[in-house]
Amino acid sequence: MKKFVMVMMVLLFIFMAGCKTSIETLNIAVELNDHAASAYIAREKEDFLKYDIEVDLFEQYDTGMALAAALARGDINVGYICVIPAIISYARGVPIKIVSLTHQYGYELVSKQVIKSVQELDGKKVACPKEGSSANFVMKLVEEQYGVKFNVLGTKPLVAMSALSNGSVDAVFIPEHYASILVSQGFKILLRAQDVFSEMPGSCIVVKTDIIETKPAVVKELIKLNIAETNFINKNQKEAAKILSGYLNTDETIIENSMKNITYTNGLNVNNIQFVIDKLAEWGYIDERFDAEDAIWTGN
Repeated sequence: MKKFVMVMMVLLFIFMAGCKTSIETLNIAVELNDHAASAYIAREKEDFLKYDIEVDLFEQYDTGMALAAALARGDINVGYICVIPAIISYARGVPIKIVSLTHQYGYELVSKQVIKSVQELDGKKVACPKEGSSANFVMKLVEEQYGVKFNVLGTKPLVAMSALSNGSVDAVFIPEHYASILVSQGFKILLRAQDVFSEMPGSCIVVKTDIIETKPAVVKELIKLNIAETNFINKNQKEAAKILSGYLNTDETIIENSMKNITYTNGLNVNNIQFVIDKLAEWGYIDERFDAEDAIWTGN
């Protein structure tokens, strides 16, 4: 009997050790832009370890939709992702929760210098990331509020930039830091996200629900880390821009200018998230409306 008990204790220890490794080790993904500044800063400063968070993978994706697909496949369990693809993923059954905001705004309508107003683009060809992106969300709001209809080329940010540069389109809806790159090339910001959504939530951190349910303390530390890095960014923007310029392979001055178009903040406003959900349901991007609180976990 004693031998049996000892064997069972050993097996239990091995099982619990295995669970600890699989849960506490985070596979993180970020979007390839300065929206995910807090994650890049944490990696550069090795601050994940300071908060007892072990990062096994740190992946970059060129769009929020690509990152959302990685979440759905189970390739990653934490994502620094734009709010719109996060909401769509949740609505489609991906087991995630939003645990913190990372910024507001950060999406612009960039045009040729000759374009003086949004109305001039009515019926004109514009490039924009496809349905499910935050830039596309802004574009839809612009169409509604300005009474215009664009001829849309749905494409990734880098391709959209090329299309504007070679004259294939008259304007692009695009996230930062790409908007600021275009400005450095002689194009102009015609409209910002906050012009059509005064408190637009930009990006957020989402975490798989199995981690939240099994190891909530780890997620709480991740939230604390995000707040700390956001404070660092807001107090040391030049240093933050220098760090980000290396990860994004972009001139430091451009990144610094880009960061001025973004409000780095962590507070989740339920009403703003609900507005996003209601609009996505109205436009048919998700099957039905749901309560924003269902998609949020803040550790309470």
